[in-house]
Amino acid sequence: MKKLFNFSLIITATALIITACGGSGKSRSLIESVSSFLNGNETIIGFGSARMNDILEKTGYQQEAKIKAFLNEPLGQLKSSVNLDAPVYFAIEGPIVDGNPTATYLFIEVKNADSLKANLTKNGFEVKKGGDFDYAGEGDMNIAFDQGVAIVLIKPNVSDAKTALAEVRKKTQGDVSTGYIADILSKKEDIVYGASLANLYGTSNTDLEDLSADKQKELRAMLQNSYIESGLKFENGAIVLETKNHFSEALKSKLFLNKDGGAKILSNLGNGKPRVGVSLNIDTKKLQEFLDEYAPNALEDLSDGIGGPFAMAMMVANNDISKLIDGRIGALVLGDATQVVEGMTPDFNFYVGLSGQGKNFGQTIKDAISSDFQVVNLTDSGIAGFSSSAYAGKGITLPEGAENFGKDAFNLFIDLSDVNLDEFQLEGGAKMAELVKYISVSYNLEGGQVIIKAKDGKENALKQLFNKALRTFEDEIAI
Repeated sequence: MKKLFNFSLIITATALIITACGGSGKSRSLIESVSSFLNGNETIIGFGSARMNDILEKTGYQQEAKIKAFLNEPLGQLKSSVNLDAPVYFAIEGPIVDGNPTATYLFIEVKNADSLKANLTKNGFEVKKGGDFDYAGEGDMNIAFDQGVAIVLIKPNVSDAKTALAEVRKKTQGDVSTGYIADILSKKEDIVYGASLANLYGTSNTDLEDLSADKQKELRAMLQNSYIESGLKFENGAIVLETKNHFSEALKSKLFLNKDGGAKILSNLGNGKPRVGVSLNIDTKKLQEFLDEYAPNALEDLSDGIGGPFAMAMMVANNDISKLIDGRIGALVLGDATQVVEGMTPDFNFYVGLSGQGKNFGQTIKDAISSDFQVVNLTDSGIAGFSSSAYAGKGITLPEGAENFGKDAFNLFIDLSDVNLDEFQLEGGAKMAELVKYISVSYNLEGGQVIIKAKDGKENALKQLFNKALRTFEDEIAI
């Protein structure tokens, strides 16, 4: 039972990490405790919340007898002890080393401290007194709780759990955060995540440390009070991830993400109804200026790594990418999906906008691809290639979900609406793609959106994923 109860806590922690103590008594709410912990805490690179009970309910696990039976006891113990109807808040401490955060903190509202203590003891944990709180632990995980809030600290090599947990609890008793932190903590999506750019930079070990002291100071000032806010929602027929960029004006002025409401790049990408598309709208002059200031060797290293014609063109352009391309790039995959099943290469259209010295670079590209593309058009302003002349005309018909293609700094779509993925004989997790109607991705200076639309638009998308994963697992076990 100890392992089962411990497993339940780890499930909660893992779910938060993949996507990603309290005060004395009931005097301070859970969100106030978390807000205080984050206030001025320069080691926290990310934070947010997850509505664990809502997420569990959306899986429809209760309709699966075996899963319900497996989870019934550990979830029953958790629900008698903590309030899973309230959000579970989390915070991630940097730096990230070998893909792992320095520490992860979970903040959970306590429903009944006596019940929590009893359940921990029942499952083999030794609950100790830490003054005004109780605590227990095993391995890298330690928990402290009182009548109001429980904190789970996940951190390796904690030699003195009592002291470490007491220090965390102390940080929850100060002034609460304001501004973007408070706003992000108040959001109600299924999973919410906020990333602090200043703390990411402050805790990271990157080439930025090689910058001059003045440049590092300038960069730190730009990143102050800059956050990326993300919210993940499991809806009927769709999974939606939305991001908002809360950037300082100084940072915005340096960035190079363009928008084009007219999606002019479409006029250079031929005709037909594509299944996959990707486009970029980048201000290459601002990109070059940014790299010159903060990553002066980046493009030289890139061209050396790519080699060939690109390296030669960059050398002629003195490693200034704005002299070669204007930042408008697009590519489409067209044709019948059965071509892929039958081992054939699908048709492909592309366009690269050129500038200044770019036409010579474009000629090099044309010479290299002419044997594989039936049509290649080169002008002073760009190069376009079409693997089939059938798609070299005018008039792209965009599929559902791709209405904004070419309008943002980055757009991507994948249309699977009429593709029978059974023919691909997918295995394991890849079989989840059989549920998908389309995927749409967009990103610009203000933020972005990822939409995964299901072919079944009525049932919750998370439930569809859960059922598909369960049936796939059952089929594999049967084999």
